[in-house]
Amino acid sequence: VNYKTGGWVTHHVTDIWAKTSPSDGNPVWSVWPMGGAWLCTHLWEHYTYTRDKKFLEQKAYPLLKGCAEFLLDWLVEYPKSVLVTNPATSPEHEFIAPDGQKASVSYATAMDMAIIREIFLAAISAAKVLGSTSDDLIQKIMAAQPNLFPPKVARDGTLMEWAQDFQDPEVQHRHMSHLFGLYPGHTITMEATPELCKAASNSLIKRGEDGPGWSTVWKIALWARLRDSEHAYRMVKKLITLVDPAHEEMFEGGLYANLFTAHPPFQIDANFGFASAIAEILVQSDENNLILLPALPRDKWPRGCVSGLKARGHTKVAICWKEGELHEVGLMVHNHSSHKTLHYNGISAEVQLSVGYVHTFNRDLKMVRSLPLA
Repeated sequence: VNYKTGGWVTHHVTDIWAKTSPSDGNPVWSVWPMGGAWLCTHLWEHYTYTRDKKFLEQKAYPLLKGCAEFLLDWLVEYPKSVLVTNPATSPEHEFIAPDGQKASVSYATAMDMAIIREIFLAAISAAKVLGSTSDDLIQKIMAAQPNLFPPKVARDGTLMEWAQDFQDPEVQHRHMSHLFGLYPGHTITMEATPELCKAASNSLIKRGEDGPGWSTVWKIALWARLRDSEHAYRMVKKLITLVDPAHEEMFEGGLYANLFTAHPPFQIDANFGFASAIAEILVQSDENNLILLPALPRDKWPRGCVSGLKARGHTKVAICWKEGELHEVGLMVHNHSSHKTLHYNGISAEVQLSVGYVHTFNRDLKMVRSLPLA
């Protein structure tokens, strides 16, 4: 109805009647057709954590294909052979247009393009698992991938939020939309794109530390992905600030007395996001690699243990550290034996994990015991 495209789309506002269309209002917040695509990234994430092939085949993959079909139709060429979204916004943020006025609608915003990259990668990866890479849609995605508008670095060394290096009228805006590729996405990484990680770090510094609770925990996770323990810890401390009960409506961020996180008012995003961000501080993973204590603030949390964390590849993780250093890590895989590469403090080790056993490794990533489950 709205776009005359194939596939399916839902925007960022819905309700009990399952509304999918754009909202009525200022386009700075009302028109954003990437809501469904963002949700679809979680479908692939669910598979990478669980390896539930039935879920992938029957539920996730059909939704991913429909989402990708819409995105392929929504993309246009500008300039020649470069694929962009147009129109596009960066949620709730504005820029200074060439005429000196504030504006919010442009093309190829960083968040749009980052989400599309994630969906295309997920659709292709899912097709490989299911043996469907010869599908016409997957072939179209593969052909479009290299032509997507790339992330760029601005003159001030930050990651560009829009396709052009516009002036920012609100430098310390609460949203970190242009850093989606770093977190929760996976297309900006320390290993593959160090120059973009540097730009992301500059963007975080430029945005500052203030903001509502959900913004604070997003920054914790972003700093964790950058392996910057000092900044991650600073944002943890920033969140754990008691809101003055006498002036709650004036206080942005922090915690209410019942530990609900403040926007204001209360929004659950930061309570859930805090758990996710702490997990990123302690372990990061893809389906083949486990990075242990990547952003641990060693002098602030010199000792501790965590158990029950899940890593991609259907792996359960328990870690203990002493004097700021890894002491032991226990790993358990479900349903299938698995080959993993462990990484800690500049050391890497390839290990084989067997179903039905808890494998324990020391700080040098040497296996010290392998015990069958009771």
